[in-house]
Amino acid sequence: MGQLLGGVVILIAILLAVGQHYNVYNFYGSASNKWYFWGLVGAIGLIGIIVAAWFGMKKQPSQEPVKSN
Repeated sequence: MGQLLGGVVILIAILLAVGQHYNVYNFYGSASNKWYFWGLVGAIGLIGIIVAAWFGMKKQPSQEPVKSN
């Protein structure tokens, strides 16, 4: 579930970036807000990567040996 959430957040960041780059919609308005927008898109993408990696690492089973009596 966490990897799916991370993937969705990354997808949102990609869609925002592609939409702005190809002028589908002007998200940031004036040129003075350009770096704030790209910083926000970068932060959203980074958060998505961290969430996906966190739940991916958390999902792996432990490698402890099984004790036999």
